[in-house]
Parts: sequence; structure tokens; C-alpha cells
Amino acid sequence: MEALFIVLNDLSSYDDLLELFIKLEVRGATILESEGMAKALLKSEGLSSLIKNLFEIKPDNEIGKSKTIFTVLSEEKVTEVAEAVEKLLEKSQSKVKGFLFSIPVNNVKSFK
Repeated sequence: MEALFIVLNDLSSYDDLLELFIKLEVRGATILESEGMAKALLKSEGLSSLIKNLFEIKPDNEIGKSKTIFTVLSEEKVTEVAEAVEKLLEKSQSKVKGFLFSIPVNNVKSFK
């Protein structure tokens, strides 16, 4: 089993991603509101002046808003889902679309 994490920066693809999960029979996932490091640094008064040259400055509402989605799947399913997500996000016009990664997990138990 593997935990698949998707950090989605292009929120215009959010509904399409959830529809894709249903189509691929991903039965459950946890979705968290998240923000990127650039957004956190720009919100910090003391640090924002130090990082102005490190990040391309965009309007505040365009920086760092994201969703972090994670689920536990078989290795084969992770490959299938990752390929489908990549294909979905290729269509996006956004400069920063997001990223994904997976890590192995042990002792998966569901409490019902």
C-alpha cells in the first residue's frame, strides 16, 4: 500500500480531479486547505521584505492557495491515478499546477 499525496495549486482543476477520483474508483481521500511557502512568507511582515527577490511577486490572491489531497491505495492504483492526474493537469493553463508524490505505508486499518 502507498499513500498518495496531491498538492493542487490550480484550483480550477479541483472539481475535475474529484470527478476523476470517482471515475477511477478511489473510494476515499482526505482533503485539506493548504497554502504554499511563498504565501506564508509574504504574509509575515518581517520575512516578506527578505524574500521579495526570491519569488516572482503576484497579486496576493494568486499566491499559495492550494488543496492537499491524500489517500491510501495499492501500488498499481497509485500508478493509474498518478498518470490520470498528470494527464488532467496537462490541460491546465496555470503556471503552477501542483505536484504529487507517494510513500509506502504499513499497517493500514479502517475503523468502522
